[in-house]
Amino acid sequence: MSNNKPELDPRVQRTRGLLRKALIDLIPEKGYSSITIQDITDRGTLNRATFYLHYQDKLDLLEDAFNEIMADAVWLPPDNGVAGLDSALISIESVFDHVAKHAGFFRVMLGDENIPEFSNRIHTYIETVGLRWFTALQPEENKILVPPELAVIYLGSAVEGLLVWWLKNEMPYTSHFMSIQVMRLTVLGLHRSLGLELQQDDELM
Repeated sequence: MSNNKPELDPRVQRTRGLLRKALIDLIPEKGYSSITIQDITDRGTLNRATFYLHYQDKLDLLEDAFNEIMADAVWLPPDNGVAGLDSALISIESVFDHVAKHAGFFRVMLGDENIPEFSNRIHTYIETVGLRWFTALQPEENKILVPPELAVIYLGSAVEGLLVWWLKNEMPYTSHFMSIQVMRLTVLGLHRSLGLELQQDDELM
């Protein structure tokens, strides 16, 4: 997956930017479900016809707004192919930073309203990122104990749950702290993260 986007006409970029910003700003104020296309175009000082030149509906705009929010997140393994846990930590922290920057938006979308389409989008995002990292960190398939598709589904649900808790509780820990906890739970596992000893078990190993 690439973050590269085709170049758009500056006027198109500006119009879409106004519509994205209008939606992002309105969500903490009104909630996603109650926002109308008219609300969005009024806030963006545009007309409804202009909206439909660029987006099919509100959900289409929401998808674009999410992509824009996360566009600058350092979320893929390095292009040089050298992937380590330190760079994975930076990637996770960057995601938390971007969520924190738009906390009002994510608090509504992940917690207060829990829009299924948006929750699915978050899952897809985390799972896509996770699969790329798993592949980069462990390219030798014969050493993998858990099928990667199961690992990324598990990770996606866990990270989303942590994000929801973090936002609901007014982000009591820094992005750096949260990213370290994700790394500990992911790399060390629950047993070692809790300071427990894991006994040898042939079925597990």
